[in-house]
Amino acid sequence: MGALLELHNLELGYDKKRIFKGINATGSSGEFIALIGPNGTGKSTLLRTICHNSHLISGDIIINGKITSQIREKELAELITFVPSLIPRARNLSIYDMLSLNCYFRSNWLGKVGKKDRELIMDSLKLVGLEGFENRDSFSLSDGEYQRATIAGALVKDTPVIILDEPTAFLDVSNKYLITNLLKEIANKNNKLIIFSTHDLQLAINNCDKIWLMGNDNFYDKAPTELISIGAFDKIFKLQDYRFDELTCSFRPSSF
Repeated sequence: MGALLELHNLELGYDKKRIFKGINATGSSGEFIALIGPNGTGKSTLLRTICHNSHLISGDIIINGKITSQIREKELAELITFVPSLIPRARNLSIYDMLSLNCYFRSNWLGKVGKKDRELIMDSLKLVGLEGFENRDSFSLSDGEYQRATIAGALVKDTPVIILDEPTAFLDVSNKYLITNLLKEIANKNNKLIIFSTHDLQLAINNCDKIWLMGNDNFYDKAPTELISIGAFDKIFKLQDYRFDELTCSFRPSSF
């Protein structure tokens, strides 16, 4: 079975100013992939480029066998969902109404949600552990609950590819693991390709099928064990007086 998503020699930039080049990677249905790299390397830009073709100077992005630049906006919305790192909260907006916004491209000209989508909303809430929360004000949710609600919203769109920009950035340790395990379960059991950016290297190594590692003009698309075996983390992060420790999956002083 071929890859669902293919990145061929991408070069990213603004107004012809290069940010990063030489990006080659693939992702398949059922895979859970982390995007990792130092600050300022262009991780968020890469994720947004995959979804919207913005900031792409050259190269091809292929989803389901089609080059995205040749796909109509409505069709692209049926293939890929993007969840930004910060989604503003609105007062007096129920979780049900919040999720129903993700049905816009399937609704009629009045924007009315059909029976199938109503069932999908309820099923998605159950899947993320928010069953019975549909009438709650989304503004009243805790950070962990709200992040689960945004994931439910992505599930409501029901696209084969889901991309999230730092979904665990503002969560405590327990919620980081809860959200990461939830995303992994959704990818594996629901046959979705889920790609997310994170700064938590240990969490990504222990949970992801593959890691896209970018920085210092290098880009790797490999399983965590392969990246460890070739010393990729030391090459990318280049921390003076620190080295990557295989046992703890973190950086430790070289003299340790």
